[in-house]
Amino acid sequence: MWMRHLTLSPVATMLVHRHSHMSVGLKCLSMFPAVAGLHKVDVSAVITEADISRFAEDGAIVLRQVLSPAWVEALRATAEDNMQRPGPLCDEHAVAQGTGGRFHDDQFLWRRHDVCHEYVVNSGIGALAARAMRSHTAHILYDQLFVKEPGTSAPTPWHNDTSYWHVKGEQICSIWAALDVVTRERGLSYVKGSHRWGLVHAVTNFSGAAHSERNVYSDAVDLPPVPDVDSGVARGDFELLNWDMEPGDVLLFYSAMLHGAPGNPNSSAHRRRGYATRWCGDDIVFDERPGTMHVGWKSHGFDCGLSQGDSIGCELHPNVVKTVPKSMGDK
Repeated sequence: MWMRHLTLSPVATMLVHRHSHMSVGLKCLSMFPAVAGLHKVDVSAVITEADISRFAEDGAIVLRQVLSPAWVEALRATAEDNMQRPGPLCDEHAVAQGTGGRFHDDQFLWRRHDVCHEYVVNSGIGALAARAMRSHTAHILYDQLFVKEPGTSAPTPWHNDTSYWHVKGEQICSIWAALDVVTRERGLSYVKGSHRWGLVHAVTNFSGAAHSERNVYSDAVDLPPVPDVDSGVARGDFELLNWDMEPGDVLLFYSAMLHGAPGNPNSSAHRRRGYATRWCGDDIVFDERPGTMHVGWKSHGFDCGLSQGDSIGCELHPNVVKTVPKSMGDK
């Protein structure tokens, strides 16, 4: 069985609200009702100036207990709902590879689920990304749910996100929220400092082929392959960053960071559910180069309508912060 039985609490059940798929152009920030009982992240309390400096230097950091138990419960319930009623861009990587377990990967949940919409727009997580990048804005690029059930051998291959995305600039990062206990052996690892390499590499779908039915990387130009990270680590050329995580902890990393993760074996005591939000800062512009996720997005109704060089801000990628908590390094 892919799905294990889950009994939702009354609170979680009330928080999950299902929406039928609608054209992206019809969605707007005001169409979703507020979700009660979910409080804003206190950005000034969860990230320090030292954290911001380390983030700039290393490219990835962990922040502890950023999300409250209520947020974790609500996002877990929404993850269950999405696994039963996935969106148009969902990939099931283990099935595509013909391997065991389940590796569920879906995008743009915030356009369909009240809880994810509340998280993206009102939780303060965007303000956290903005402060970490020293940006005055945080435009949501998209959100993404990853679920690896125990018994899933399919890995998350080494890659950086920049190579998949139709954007250009430096201020772009992800916040990956742990919804389960994740040991460092089973979680994401990052090549320290790789966000400064300027690497744009050849991409493939995580299912192991060049494309999937929903996520297509057509007309890609010739690009270098992903470096052999494992060999580099063995030689001592690369240093890996990874952490044990508890539910509510978050990983903050630049999109240019090389990262990957192993499968989740039968011996694992936990599922591995992670909810990632992708954030664009002040300097990010649309880059209509070939071989990015833009092709698959457009074919499923997620077209930003931007032209080459346009600022990323638009209806599909709105700025969710008006005032960013000031850090000690701001001018």
